[in-house]
Amino acid sequence: MTQPDLPLAEWIVLALMAERPSHGFAIASLTAEGAEIGEFWYISRPMVYRSITRLVERELITPVGAEEGNRGPQRMIYAATRSAKTAVGKWLSEPVAQLFDVRADLTCKLLLLQRRDSSPARLVERQRVVIDEIEESLRVKEHTGDHLTRAIYAWRLEHVRAARRFLDAVDVDAHAEPALPTAKTG
Repeated sequence: MTQPDLPLAEWIVLALMAERPSHGFAIASLTAEGAEIGEFWYISRPMVYRSITRLVERELITPVGAEEGNRGPQRMIYAATRSAKTAVGKWLSEPVAQLFDVRADLTCKLLLLQRRDSSPARLVERQRVVIDEIEESLRVKEHTGDHLTRAIYAWRLEHVRAARRFLDAVDVDAHAEPALPTAKTG
């Protein structure tokens, strides 16, 4: 199976279903405003259900049962296929190619890796290489063109520096020693 070309919302829904079989309401609860994923990348409930429909159509998830809703109809439970789980694993390990994808795609990958208790170190390392390549291509152009063109390249270089600081923060957290419990005295 070739790597599916999915929008970010569908990747997130698929990754959550790859963790364990689930229904749309549970996924929407994780992606709601202020929720674990939704705090950083909000996906509306209708978009979650559209994503599920598309993932079923693409045979990446399949219905595996139903669950009675507390105050509503039965909820269909879906599970990711074996090939979809493999695709999710590959997607989570791939750095983003474009600088503007760091904010959404990369942060979501990091959140999803954290949910899996997987170290982000390899992804961060690979992302640094991509960021370095982007910076090198911008540095070649930063002193060319008129003042507006130079300002745009300067702006992009600031984004590179911000992305690098973000990766540094993630990397520090990934390699931090777990805090030891403190003994209570007195």
